[in-house]
Amino acid sequence: MELTVGKFATAVNTTIRTLRYYEKIGLLVPEKKNDSNQKIYARDELKKFYNIQLLKSMGWPLNEIKQMLEETAYSFREMVDMQEAVLLDQRNKINSSLAMMTRIKKVIHETGDLTNEDMMLLMNAIRLEEDQRTILKHYFSSNTVEQIMPKTKQQQIAFDRLNRRLLLFFQEAIHNELGPDSQEVQRELKELLAMVPASINELFNSEMGSEKQSEMFKALLPTDMVEFFAEALQVLYNSPYEEKED
Repeated sequence: MELTVGKFATAVNTTIRTLRYYEKIGLLVPEKKNDSNQKIYARDELKKFYNIQLLKSMGWPLNEIKQMLEETAYSFREMVDMQEAVLLDQRNKINSSLAMMTRIKKVIHETGDLTNEDMMLLMNAIRLEEDQRTILKHYFSSNTVEQIMPKTKQQQIAFDRLNRRLLLFFQEAIHNELGPDSQEVQRELKELLAMVPASINELFNSEMGSEKQSEMFKALLPTDMVEFFAEALQVLYNSPYEEKED
């Protein structure tokens, strides 16, 4: 088999431009020429081309492929194991991103369209769940953390609804100039906390201390809402509001 660059490109279903680039970077350089002084691709180039395509399909960049093929004793087994780990990590990241998109689209379906800021806040809350879980484990029992942070799809849906309700309520409270100690804010906050399967006492009596409560919500709320929420929590804990009968 001896083919000119054009015929070889057709035979292996690639382009002349690609082959020229491979030659330019020293990845696939034809060693022979025909009687017309044209570079020709023979059996060795064919084998090397398919090895290059194989490695590309596994996610290796061309500069690393070049290094590997230049080494006479590289271990393909080690390379496969290493690249498998890389691809599995990439797959996990892609799956996580797709799951996050599915969850936020469900929130939009249930509550209507979101502003760009709100959408990014809620998506960050989802994206940072594992980080939040790790942080909370330093301050709460494992059982409490497992109750607070969602794992099943049903728990995730409930958690996303709670975050959306929390965000919307404090946006409206600040917009309507309600104080953190107002009865309306305290009533709603009490209802929201009742939806979280962890007692307010455990939250405040943990090693985090009440002055650090806002740290838990930085990934969810803007600074003004974080401060508002932290103050409202402090009011609720120190002098909990109780509804009076009319």
